[in-house]
Amino acid sequence: MKIREPHNSTVTAGNAGELLAAVPHLIGFHPQSSLVAIHVDLEQQRTGTLLRFDLPDGDHEDFAAEVARRIEHGQPDAVLLVCYGDGGPPGTRAAPGHPPDGVSQGALPHQVVMERVLAVLAGGPVAVLGTAYVDGGRWWTYDCDHPGCCPAEGVPLPDPGVGAAAGVEALMALAGRRTLASRRELEDAVRGPFGADEKAMVRVFERIDRELATEALTDGVEAVRGRTLVLARLLLARSAEGGPAPSDDDVARLSLGAADLLVRDRFLAFEGADPAAWLGLLTALARRAPDSRAAPICSVVAWVAYQQGDGALANVALDRVQLIDPQHTMAQLLRDCLEGQVSPGHIAALTREAVEATDRARKEVSGAGAA
Repeated sequence: MKIREPHNSTVTAGNAGELLAAVPHLIGFHPQSSLVAIHVDLEQQRTGTLLRFDLPDGDHEDFAAEVARRIEHGQPDAVLLVCYGDGGPPGTRAAPGHPPDGVSQGALPHQVVMERVLAVLAGGPVAVLGTAYVDGGRWWTYDCDHPGCCPAEGVPLPDPGVGAAAGVEALMALAGRRTLASRRELEDAVRGPFGADEKAMVRVFERIDRELATEALTDGVEAVRGRTLVLARLLLARSAEGGPAPSDDDVARLSLGAADLLVRDRFLAFEGADPAAWLGLLTALARRAPDSRAAPICSVVAWVAYQQGDGALANVALDRVQLIDPQHTMAQLLRDCLEGQVSPGHIAALTREAVEATDRARKEVSGAGAA
């Protein structure tokens, strides 16, 4: 089966094990205690959207209904359903002949959850091509209907760097992305400072906020916006050359600038910027922005990440925004796009159109004023 990665390149998986080994690279991290639904285009024989859900401790019926709703909303021809155990570090393997804890020949972990999801999907518009359980570097299938179908110790996943997983990982690396050990590590990419560091950055943001207000009164808002964009390009170029990290003042100026809607829109479609480098700079800003001021820059991180096909990073950035400001309009809009499985390409096109429309409106206002 062909595996489609977010930038529309394809890698061919020779068997089920290769496809399962590629899933963490497509998601961006190694899933744990998760259910992953892989959309499949039967005509093209290729994968599409991947949906990841945290496995529930209870409420299996509500969970199954939500999974089915999200799957059917994307209108795939079919899906593959994969449950992931708690696992261990990437590369961990169960000893030969010894399945991970909780796996026995008679039943697999999360069997009830899988059965509930299958029951809700049964008779619906989306076919289920197969199911699997992955843990400790091995995989089993829930589809066995007779003794001896699957070995008790499971089937080893291909070694890292081999087959389809290696191909997908290489494509991700070219896009400036790497596969992380866990979702927690991904959350750390946009987690803000804490303790004394957070208090220090709060003071910096308060001082820069006052300075920006003074500059706006003295030189005008447009001058401040222009300086913000120039600073962004300077820091991006410096980062590409391996220069020093942004100063605290620079972090505050750009993060506060993202609260200005016109600057924010420019950030969302930053012209001429290397996409991976720009996203890297934005996430660096988010990590140093205190929670009280982080919502604007984190919303930009989420939007830019999603445009680049990095839904995992977009999700964790949105989580931080919505913890800070549950009513944040842009975060709510992007969350709806993620849950509605709007394609990253469509989001990127909408962003460009919005920026172009803003430019036209500003020129018309300037022209009317000059007349």
